[in-house]
Amino acid sequence: MAAMTKLDEIALNIELVLISIIEGVALTKLAENAVPLLRSTDSLQYLPYILAGLAFLLVFWAQAILHAVSFIRWPLRMEHMLLYFVAGFLQVVAYSNISNITVWFFWWTVFSLLTLFIYYVDLKIIRDTAASFAAKSGGTEFIREVERRHINEMKYLVPSALVFNIVAFSLTYFAPSLFVNPLPYSILGILQLLISLGALIDCVRNFRGRSGLLFSLFSS
Repeated sequence: MAAMTKLDEIALNIELVLISIIEGVALTKLAENAVPLLRSTDSLQYLPYILAGLAFLLVFWAQAILHAVSFIRWPLRMEHMLLYFVAGFLQVVAYSNISNITVWFFWWTVFSLLTLFIYYVDLKIIRDTAASFAAKSGGTEFIREVERRHINEMKYLVPSALVFNIVAFSLTYFAPSLFVNPLPYSILGILQLLISLGALIDCVRNFRGRSGLLFSLFSS
């Protein structure tokens, strides 16, 4: 069984379209709220947060696409798809509060918790689909590598983002006077941007490697 079945293709296509539409809506909301800030006299202090928001969106989109092409097969998991709507909603709410960093970090904390939950759901899907991959030449090795990488991200990448957002929210909530000054205000945004860029670079590298494995798996 070298090729995907028709039902597998339908499930994958639905997932890809859903992810792209939801993230497209989130991107629109980010742009709508970024334009007025970039025109303001304080645009430089907001710029790191705008770029961090864009990087987070790209990371989430790329990771969701990578997960979909790697292990989303028939049957469709409705609960899994519904989580993308929740994720999109949280992104829109966060982008609507980009100029209020306390609220901004609160919603990114909630988003990180949801992302961690999505990873647990995806892990179950990976293990449920292991049998179907075992029927393909090299399929067992592929799904083991996918699971290894997935667990690594679930243990380190997502929790790191969660901890950062909790700390940032706590600082801005309990010491708001500290961030009246543009310098610490900007520094916190720059740190968030650097973390998100690091995650994006890692995601791009993983995407390239995974694409080669998928090509070998389904062309054999």
